Amino acid sequence: MMTKQTIKDAFWELYKEKKIEKITVKDITLKAGYNRSTFYAYFTDVYDILEQIEEDLMPGIEHLPSIDKSREHSPDFFKNIITIYEKNSDYYSVLLSENGDPRFSIKMKNVFKSMMMEAITNRVNISPEEIDYALEFLVGATLSIIKHWFDQNKNIPMEQLIPLMYKLMDNRFVQELDIDMDR
Repeated sequence: MMTKQTIKDAFWELYKEKKIEKITVKDITLKAGYNRSTFYAYFTDVYDILEQIEEDLMPGIEHLPSIDKSREHSPDFFKNIITIYEKNSDYYSVLLSENGDPRFSIKMKNVFKSMMMEAITNRVNISPEEIDYALEFLVGATLSIIKHWFDQNKNIPMEQLIPLMYKLMDNRFVQELDIDMDR
């Protein structure tokens, strides 16, 4: 397992610096100090390493704290996502960047959409299609804000960020900005 982790670590150091298309097995094995046959004992190619790292980082829905369904607004959802992001921020900040893996963002959003779906079931009176769009918006915006917060070195306290996130998700905020949404 140590050999496999060393190879993953070598890959990750390279991946932080350049796109996956530019990383070769030779680059990884040189950095890790192993030969190609050792690499292929654990991985099929460089994309396989990325996939395995992503799987290790992907929070399982069963491991996420449950959302308090009794309250209209539950700050637990945002805190849960922030906690998960913070635990792996060194990885998430790279994977969710423009040089990262777009599939990872989709996987993350799907996990959090499932989490939110459970929390809002029987609380909203809209069609399943509308729920899908609403969750796509909410989760996408949430991940984007949290990533931005980390990129800005958490320049405001979490106690200020979470209420701001609720305000941003509230339709009344658009009205406060006086944005004409009918154009």
